[in-house]
Amino acid sequence: MTGTTVERITARNTGKDLKVVRTPQLVWAREARGMNRPDLARAVVLRSIERGGPVLGTGADGVLRWEDGRTPDDIAQHCLADVLGVDTQLIGSHPWPQWLAFDPMQHQNEHPWSSLGAREAMIETVGSDMHRRTFVLSSAAVTASLFSWLTAEPAEAEVLTGRRIGEGAVAMIEREVRALRQADDVDGGGPLVAGANTTLAVTADLLSNRSYSLAHGQRLYAAAADLARMRAWAAFDLHDRCDDQTFKAALQAAHVAEDQALGAHILTFWAAAAYNCDRPVEAEAMASAALSAVRGTTAPRVQALVYARRARARSHLHQDNCWTDLDQAERQLQQAQDSAAEEPEWAYWFDPAELAGLRASSQLTMGLPAQAERTFAQAARAYAGNTVRTHAVYLARQADAQLRQSHIEQACATANTALDLTDEISSHRTSSPLRGLAADLRPYEHQPHVRDLRERIGLTLTRA
Repeated sequence: MTGTTVERITARNTGKDLKVVRTPQLVWAREARGMNRPDLARAVVLRSIERGGPVLGTGADGVLRWEDGRTPDDIAQHCLADVLGVDTQLIGSHPWPQWLAFDPMQHQNEHPWSSLGAREAMIETVGSDMHRRTFVLSSAAVTASLFSWLTAEPAEAEVLTGRRIGEGAVAMIEREVRALRQADDVDGGGPLVAGANTTLAVTADLLSNRSYSLAHGQRLYAAAADLARMRAWAAFDLHDRCDDQTFKAALQAAHVAEDQALGAHILTFWAAAAYNCDRPVEAEAMASAALSAVRGTTAPRVQALVYARRARARSHLHQDNCWTDLDQAERQLQQAQDSAAEEPEWAYWFDPAELAGLRASSQLTMGLPAQAERTFAQAARAYAGNTVRTHAVYLARQADAQLRQSHIEQACATANTALDLTDEISSHRTSSPLRGLAADLRPYEHQPHVRDLRERIGLTLTRA
């Protein structure tokens, strides 16, 4: 039986052998997090309270019984999966204790900051499903990864064995990466996953089994880095999870490509996933590392993006220096718009509308809903027609800002506009704020427009 071992112990009163089925993977999961049995019991009980269902009375003895082979009931398993960061859908497809095999803390492989390490990390990413790739690194591991990225020696990207590939193959991969990036702007993470996986698999195969020049190798590693970034971002977009290991694989590929700006770009997405998953300290460290790499050395638009991401992390930490970062981002973005300096093609998406949305989000996080409402409105007026997902996310937050000011009718109208956009995309990132809004509107459901909105949110998000 997967995830269990059978031990024989001797009963003290009879001297007979008794068969006990142990569940070592639960012990490993607990110990990997530095938790004792009372710690895990408290975490499971707290999660049952947060879920709003029956409150569990689990104690240390209950955890011991699970480790000794007793099967937790369904509610306890769901709470335990949430605590461990395992997709709860796996409980239905993998009976206890088999779903414990998907514990992210038990699948962290360290790969060196070399071309071989980057290829191994990419192959591991391609060969895994979305559930198994939601790994969460410890703060120490994140810090070590950031330090390694900043200090590791350049890695050789030229390979001389295998049938040689040329410009045509490299350009084809780059075109596919560009198309996937633009599709993500419009439709979100849903359709992106299959395309990114397929193209990443092809790219990893070329890098591992064909020969290529240094220049072509660096371009292929850069393409692989952006594909892995998209893969990790889709995991957040669809499942609200920060897939550290895949983000790290992307960063390793960018290192081999010797592209510091691309590495900083990856770190800004990693930081965004982290602060949205209640990890602002790591997010601030990621953005600061990115800034250390690009400040004064790359295109102003890239620097603006990094400053803005660090501002968001700092707003989650409730630090007033987030405003300094946002002002610096605005100055850098204005400089980018006023100059004809060459910039990476992937930087196109960071524009005044994005910056306004990030400033408004920071204002909301810092408890300034009136300012946030005005800035969200400014962002909405500036959005281009092809950035549907981001527009929907910020509209949902604007509705939250309106509700916090007791502007009930305006909040409902804004939320309905967000729902109109949500119908067009496959991203789930609007689900959480809209569900939260529906819950917060419950005291006002005697008002027809509130009742209609709550019903529509329930129907739309269930269908999604």
